[in-house]
Amino acid sequence: MRRLHLFEIEDQPWCPAVVRDAMTDYLRTLFALGKPYAPALPLLREAVVGSQSVVDLCSGGGGPWVDFSREVDVPVVLTDWYPNHDAFARAAECSGGQVRGHGARVDATAVPPELRGFRTLFTSFHHFAPAKARAILRDAVRAGEGIAIFEITRRRWSTILLIGLTTAPIALLLSLAARPVSWLRLALHWLIPVVPLACAFDGVVSCLRSYTPDELLAMAREAAPEDYEWRSGEAWGWGPIPVTYLVGRKAITP
Repeated sequence: MRRLHLFEIEDQPWCPAVVRDAMTDYLRTLFALGKPYAPALPLLREAVVGSQSVVDLCSGGGGPWVDFSREVDVPVVLTDWYPNHDAFARAAECSGGQVRGHGARVDATAVPPELRGFRTLFTSFHHFAPAKARAILRDAVRAGEGIAIFEITRRRWSTILLIGLTTAPIALLLSLAARPVSWLRLALHWLIPVVPLACAFDGVVSCLRSYTPDELLAMAREAAPEDYEWRSGEAWGWGPIPVTYLVGRKAITP
């Protein structure tokens, strides 16, 4: 299936912050309860060996990092172009300070030099068209940092149908578990189901925008053809959708 770079509601400047934050909090709750990124944990543990910190880009509501911080013993900084400050604060509290948020906007293609550390992206690399996706990889290489990309969306009809049909009802149910709970959020889920429908729309578009392991590897080798070691593939767990990954770091010279 050809990649289609359609728009996602969450990315748009006109998307109200209350809707965007509810959508990213839905993903964070889904990751905490469903643990779809569990197959990525062994890859991540191996990748960050020797790193003093992790800088998570396009963090949304924090992704799986509260759970992963218990398994990956390095401090984590959450960043985003639209920081979800409440979610970042909850992540810091739940992780005992192991995970903290960066309050200012961060462009994943030009990470500020003070944010040093191994870079990660969960459920976010597909947001970028190929030119910007390559720029993210080149920026990590330019800074001499390792980078790991993990996605649970795929350009497969089976995945598109699964996400398209299940996202809205799951978002409705998880609205009762996601934090913070407010009357406005509940209304935007149950009275006027803006958030569930937006999550379902973005979920389908995310699949259509996703990169295959071969496409990720080709972009990575273009960004650093010689002095980086790259690997990509799909890691399967118990669920019906694998984790697509790209992991790269500077080659260790003997």
